Amino acid sequence: MPLHSFFPSLLFLLLAVTQSFAAEPPQNSSPGTEKFRILFNGNDLSGWKGVDGFWSVSQGAIVGQTTPENPTKGNTFLVWQDGEVADFEFRCKVRFEGNNSGVQYRSNIVDADRFVLAGYQADLHPSQNYFGMMYGEKFADRGIIATRGQKIQIQSDGEKQVLAQLPSSEQLTDTQWNDLRIVAVGNRIIHQVNGVTTVDVTDDHPKALHKGVLGLQLHAGPAMKVEFRNLLLRNLDAESGKQLVRKLSESATTPSKDDAAANPQSPDAKKKWLTSAPEAQWIWSKQSTKNQKRFFRKSFSLAAAAKSARLYTTCDNHVKIWINGQQVGQSDAWQEPVEADVAKQLKVGENVIAIEGQNDEGVAALVLKMTAELANQTETTVITDASWQIAESVTDGWQTGATDAATWATGTLHVAGKLGVGPWNVPNYTASGGNNDPLNPRHIITPPGFVIDRLYEVPKSEGSWVCITTDANGGFYASDQADKGLFHITLADGQTKVEPIVVKDPENGQVLSGAQGLLWAFDSLWVHRNGGHLYRVTDSDQDGKLDTAERYPSKTGGGEHGNHALILTEDGKGIYMVGGNHAPMGNIASKRVQSWDEDFLLPRMWDARGHARGLMAPGGWVTRLDPETKKQELICIGFRNEYDVALNRFGDMFTFDADMEWDMGMPWYRPTRICQVVSGGDYGWRSGSGKWRPYFEDSLPPVVDIGPGSPTGVASGIGAAFPTKYQEALYALDWTFGTIYAVHMTPNGAGYSGESEPFVYGTPLPVTDAVVGSDGHFYFAVGGRGADSAFFRVRYVGDQSTAAPATNANDASAKARQTRRMLEAFHGHVDAKAIETAWPYLASEDRFIRAAARVAIESQPVAQWADRVLSESDLQTKITSAVALARLGDASHQGPLLNSLLAMEPTELSEMQLLGLLRAYELTFIRLGKPSEEQRKQVIAELDSLLPNQSSDVNRELVTILVYLRSPGVIDKAMKLITDGSEPVIPDWEELASRNQGYGASINKMRENPPPSQEIALAFELRNMATGWTLSQRRAYFEFLNRAAKASGGASYPGFLENMRTESLETCSNEERAALQDITGEDFNPVPDFEISPPKGPGKKWKLDEALAAASGKPNFERGRSLFFAAECGKCHRLAGLGGGVGPDLTSIPNKFDQRYVVEAIVHPSKDISDQYGSTNVLVDSGQVVTGIVVDKGDKIEVYPIKATDKPVVVSKDEIESMEPAAVSQMPEGLLDALSQEEIRDLIAYLMSAGNANDRRYQK
Repeated sequence: MPLHSFFPSLLFLLLAVTQSFAAEPPQNSSPGTEKFRILFNGNDLSGWKGVDGFWSVSQGAIVGQTTPENPTKGNTFLVWQDGEVADFEFRCKVRFEGNNSGVQYRSNIVDADRFVLAGYQADLHPSQNYFGMMYGEKFADRGIIATRGQKIQIQSDGEKQVLAQLPSSEQLTDTQWNDLRIVAVGNRIIHQVNGVTTVDVTDDHPKALHKGVLGLQLHAGPAMKVEFRNLLLRNLDAESGKQLVRKLSESATTPSKDDAAANPQSPDAKKKWLTSAPEAQWIWSKQSTKNQKRFFRKSFSLAAAAKSARLYTTCDNHVKIWINGQQVGQSDAWQEPVEADVAKQLKVGENVIAIEGQNDEGVAALVLKMTAELANQTETTVITDASWQIAESVTDGWQTGATDAATWATGTLHVAGKLGVGPWNVPNYTASGGNNDPLNPRHIITPPGFVIDRLYEVPKSEGSWVCITTDANGGFYASDQADKGLFHITLADGQTKVEPIVVKDPENGQVLSGAQGLLWAFDSLWVHRNGGHLYRVTDSDQDGKLDTAERYPSKTGGGEHGNHALILTEDGKGIYMVGGNHAPMGNIASKRVQSWDEDFLLPRMWDARGHARGLMAPGGWVTRLDPETKKQELICIGFRNEYDVALNRFGDMFTFDADMEWDMGMPWYRPTRICQVVSGGDYGWRSGSGKWRPYFEDSLPPVVDIGPGSPTGVASGIGAAFPTKYQEALYALDWTFGTIYAVHMTPNGAGYSGESEPFVYGTPLPVTDAVVGSDGHFYFAVGGRGADSAFFRVRYVGDQSTAAPATNANDASAKARQTRRMLEAFHGHVDAKAIETAWPYLASEDRFIRAAARVAIESQPVAQWADRVLSESDLQTKITSAVALARLGDASHQGPLLNSLLAMEPTELSEMQLLGLLRAYELTFIRLGKPSEEQRKQVIAELDSLLPNQSSDVNRELVTILVYLRSPGVIDKAMKLITDGSEPVIPDWEELASRNQGYGASINKMRENPPPSQEIALAFELRNMATGWTLSQRRAYFEFLNRAAKASGGASYPGFLENMRTESLETCSNEERAALQDITGEDFNPVPDFEISPPKGPGKKWKLDEALAAASGKPNFERGRSLFFAAECGKCHRLAGLGGGVGPDLTSIPNKFDQRYVVEAIVHPSKDISDQYGSTNVLVDSGQVVTGIVVDKGDKIEVYPIKATDKPVVVSKDEIESMEPAAVSQMPEGLLDALSQEEIRDLIAYLMSAGNANDRRYQK
């Protein structure tokens, strides 16, 4: 029977919460088939005209801008050139600042030179009453036709009749992206902003317009900027127009069906609870004065114990709240309410809520709502209203009601209105209270013609989803990253159903969760666990419920760098398994990669901050599993941390591999990149400085470099109901920068070249995984590391063709792919035909064919082809086969192979061939042994004259080899290249950096102050030259390092340079050291150049809610920066370029986590521990246990204790009995306990601002 896997008793049912264009269609019903014309292509102003100098395109948006130097004398418009609009629906995203703007429609051109229009306008105005209103621009003196919230009819004599007042309490923010919708059908016109109708006008005015042009407004007056994107238009016939108007009219006046209460964690559900009956009132005393303090109290009774109790309260400006004498919260900003579950503070019988409120100046008010769910299945709700007691002063014990009631008054309160009225609205749940809902689709950007639906907000009880896959029936599976379980998702009948899957590990009885790979295949759900095993989950009794898990042979470990994705193989007979660089491989029955090692000629430098020290090849891997035999075949290796893979329509596999962001600025930094995953490939990740260059002959190049980021899911566009180019695209998800890239690839022989396009992005939008559903829509999840999680859908509503791509089976690339696969068939096993078949392809100019041929040869016994290498006459074949022999041969091949390479004439080679020859030399020395003295001199004579070369890549390899060979001339030549310098290559990452202010700031610093990476590469190799230096060369070398240290780079950049200096100084004589003291005293990682003052306190044992309340209010940047170091955060953590290197860099936390998450991580540091920074319990043979972060030091380890001021403990590896992960975070509890309320505020603000003194928090 078809497996649906449902559990009615545990079913969670949730209607759609938010949609980018609400009400049409319902968010998680089957979307409609309406198609819109795309009015703006996202690249240029084709199809639009306006006054020169005011309009442009930037980052996919139309931008209109005036400045004090370039004002407009009157309102001017960018006018759409392709006809008039009559009955239509128009949609766009818009944001603006400085002045109001608008969208003009059914308008006439009254000044063609100045692009002035007259007619209807959907007004975009910072005033809430005018935002989305209807304005008559130069339109029969009509002016404001309808303000926001009005449903009106205009008679034939021009008189207005207000028919209804529409909901208009939602706070709209001009500087955020807003979704604008205009529907005009005959005399009926409706405006919507963010899915809410702002005006509904029936216009029978004698001068009403029924058709005209469409335009975008720039307003005269103060300097302003307006941005429009995703402009869509569809013409409406009489019937479709009538139906749409009816739907919009009904949705504007009738509350939509909403089961959001099923997810009480969602912002919409919380807001609904807050504004539903009984409705809380804003209260205060009759008069509001500056610095006024008032005390409030309310008694109530509970008939049974409270199972849960939601509390919400805030006060303009400060609030402290107690329940039965226990303080449960505090806030110093009305925009940041106290929200908590206070069930533990409640009791059966009489209870007392007591509040201290204080006003700074201006209007003052307090609001509270608490709903307790009781054990007797009833609810009790307490709200602020006129019945509360108020006092101007209190005595001890007032919080419990134990004092004289005579000091309290009742019936003297002033009620300012219901929760939801201005100026406060619903703090934290409307825009004036902050961007409470960053995952709202209106904040998410797509290309023209695409729209976003948020289908489900994941409650905390269901964790934070990091992995999704489709089932066999149009549904989905999802997994929490931690222990909240697996879930099945069904979209049907306008509802999103989410049901838990409770299946236990057969070995330990734990409920399966923590999948970083999910796949429905072979009538089973396959689960690849984070740090765990591979499981096959089935329905053993065929009752429609998954109930049995079978553990497959596999390994554990690696955490976020461990076991990852699962996908079905291109032939449908197996499963590809993915593992990151910390994931041990399972038992491999066969392997297509014949050999791997570190394979760098000169000594590696481990990461300067200790990351992945001691971790060796193979790095991240892909294997193929046979579900029946349970055996795995190794396909390829050499990734850093590839989370996912996907197949294109030709059956080729691709992945999105991670960078090591700490390496930025160093020559071995490899940005995140799309790689074609091929049989036998080694993609060259090696720890520290050991990463292979992409031109290495024994590796393969990327399809395209992306830039900094944190790769997660990868999905193919196959099956998407998208325009053709998006069906062909590969989708790559970046968690850090909240971006889903569409990678458009062009076949290039047997490989591909590519370009990346930001397809979906938001700030923050921690995307984790994506799939194309059976309905042709694109689905993705956000979450990870406990972050707020949600499930989204991307639909295409544009008018471009969604026809399937054409099949060109006979083109050159198709033939090249066929050749590559023919050669790959020889990988991993002996075949008598392999050598003769593959040998001619060793000469191919196509690197993927050449590599496939080399691996086919390497899979055969070396004795059968070694002599052929030595006698080969074709240059490219000689180079490729020499690399193979160096990798698979033995010491007996070293001499003949070197002589064969020396017989080649390097000057006759292309750059690609020369790099191949140099790599062959390197591998010969690495794997087959050092050259004899005679050979050493011969190779120097062969290569020395090639340096310098026009190619920086060739120079790097020449310096590497000549340093290894101790060439007497290499220092002089390399130092000339270093001192002459080259123009730094500044990566085009400005737009990417804008999507993460914290992490992006570091990237922009590097772009503004770029490091001399090419020269560092040469200096890095020269550090190995112990002799042959003159004093002037030594001085020039250290002067260069000093200059390089002043540039900006990643977190390990200064440490790498300091380590280079240290190693280079070790090769200096005592006399040289004495002579160089004036320049070698430079501090490469300077301590803060500002005063660090200790905390003043008074401190206390801070609870989470108390610390959260203390973190509000206007902070002091200097005090926060000082406290970062005084409170010992900076001992372990780096922020904004300053601090220690034991813990993770905190610069990017504002984009990844909200303030509550950060405060909770400090108060309860062991709740969520990153597997990359966890402590280890080290048991030594004396019986002592040493706990801390372990750094490998060769034959010993250094253990950095929890107390940051303690020195690391050095332990010989011979003394170690065992090493186990510690359950307690390296970060100690109580870090805040020495701080006062104000100091907590300043420290948390410093963290959340990423150390940026210009952050908005300091501008309040």
